[in-house]
Amino acid sequence: MQDIDPLDPGRHSKDDDQNKEWQEALAKGLTRSSGLNHLAIKPRPKVIDCWAYQGDLGFIFAPRGLGKTWLGMLIAHGLATGTDIGPWKVYHQHNVLYIDGEMPPSDIQWRDKVLGEPTPNLTYINHEILFERTGRIMNLADYSLQNAIISLCKEQNFTVLVLDNLSTLVSGVDENKTIDWEKILPWLLRLRREHILVVFIHHAGRGGQMRGSSKREDPSAWIISLHDPRNDPEAETLGAHFISTFTKNRNAPEKPKSLEWNFTPMGDNEILVRFELSQPLDVLRELVSSGVTQCTEIAEEMSVTAGYVSRLAKKAEAAGWLEIKGRKYFIKNHSDSPPFSQSNDP
Repeated sequence: MQDIDPLDPGRHSKDDDQNKEWQEALAKGLTRSSGLNHLAIKPRPKVIDCWAYQGDLGFIFAPRGLGKTWLGMLIAHGLATGTDIGPWKVYHQHNVLYIDGEMPPSDIQWRDKVLGEPTPNLTYINHEILFERTGRIMNLADYSLQNAIISLCKEQNFTVLVLDNLSTLVSGVDENKTIDWEKILPWLLRLRREHILVVFIHHAGRGGQMRGSSKREDPSAWIISLHDPRNDPEAETLGAHFISTFTKNRNAPEKPKSLEWNFTPMGDNEILVRFELSQPLDVLRELVSSGVTQCTEIAEEMSVTAGYVSRLAKKAEAAGWLEIKGRKYFIKNHSDSPPFSQSNDP
């Protein structure tokens, strides 16, 4: 005989009802192996090239001020207008919601203007404009805000959600505690079930890797790291100059190539966006900075031989920015080594 809570006599019947509902739901969700091959599963559409699909969770991370918002807004514009993003193919137009938790409204306004023509398919929620109009402050750890964003996406048919950035949009969550990420993860999985592509922008830590608990990386389909090429001692004041490298790729049959990007302002109303394949030494620096230090692991990431990586490492050591310890590599302190210049393959 089960105990009945004297403070809530109806609790026992409530639990029974919930258990029965779950039993019925699980029975409906059963799919036997014998029937799985015949189940009509609709393939997820590609969104960006061969690496971003409908419903993905992806991260873009970089040190402060390097250009992650520039890349995030370029991706948002490309998806909203159906325009290729650098070398990355965009297959269709999408309705994009960009939630910004850090930038002044004037900066968002200017960047949106120089990145392309105005489009009804790109909508912003800027933290400062929202506060001025409503007095509210966004915190993605708030369940009511999570529910409101999902409702908004469904009502207005937003299929892409860009969140810029994790540090400013989430408060009351310790980035280094795995358990705290549980306040965000279920919501991100709900967005996946609603077939919404989520691009989460975040900061890099002092070691060059994405800041905080690695648990947030588990459900992601792809992760893009940005780093300074260090071959341009005077970076653009208003633009950006960085190298993008995929540190995780679940979708593409081959790891997408690393690219060097330049965002160069051309007056008040235009910006020139240039891109090219990154040099091998730049890729080596990025991988070592992001924690891939073993020669064999780097070779696998670059799709080259270990011998080729070893020759690259010796060139980097001669340039003064890499330290070799056996088959492991380490970035030297920036103050101890001058910026290196790009060179051809060894």
